[in-house]
Amino acid sequence: RKRGDFTPPADKVDSWQYLNIDASSNPDYLSSADKIPVEDNFFDMVIMTEVLEHLENPEDALKEVYRVLKHNGKLVASMPFLNSIHKGPHDFQRWLPDRLRRELQKTGFEAEKIEPMGGIAAVISDLIIKYTYQHPTLLNRLLRKLVRIQAPLIKALDSKTQRKDIITTGFFIIAVKRLRDG
Repeated sequence: RKRGDFTPPADKVDSWQYLNIDASSNPDYLSSADKIPVEDNFFDMVIMTEVLEHLENPEDALKEVYRVLKHNGKLVASMPFLNSIHKGPHDFQRWLPDRLRRELQKTGFEAEKIEPMGGIAAVISDLIIKYTYQHPTLLNRLLRKLVRIQAPLIKALDSKTQRKDIITTGFFIIAVKRLRDG
């Protein structure tokens, strides 16, 4: 199956299972991320991209992901940072790397990677594109097309961007479930 722009590499895993609170997405589990209806130590990996910011209590979801992951299982996640408000009114927060790391550690995860994604060029182009969708005038449609045509240039500029830790579209996270002491 395909969800959004992510196409899982079906030939490299035994199965992909999806959780969503939206029944129209036809999930395997119709549930919230803080109450996953599976036994402990069930999954090898959990992918949670652009989800945490939409949860009132993302800490509870991290605890639940920890519960359902096998020992040494991986959490692959992302959280936007400089981005327009989306899916309002359910867009609750943005976390910086220090907070991401702290919440992962409190839960029992070891953060393998927390890295910024797009830089200033991506931030500006994303904001322009989102603005033009929210205000669909002829001029804005032309502006959006112009920005999309410039995507290769924007990507090249972003690859040269210094200090993505200050101006970034968001953060990409890989964390590993480690056994808690005690």
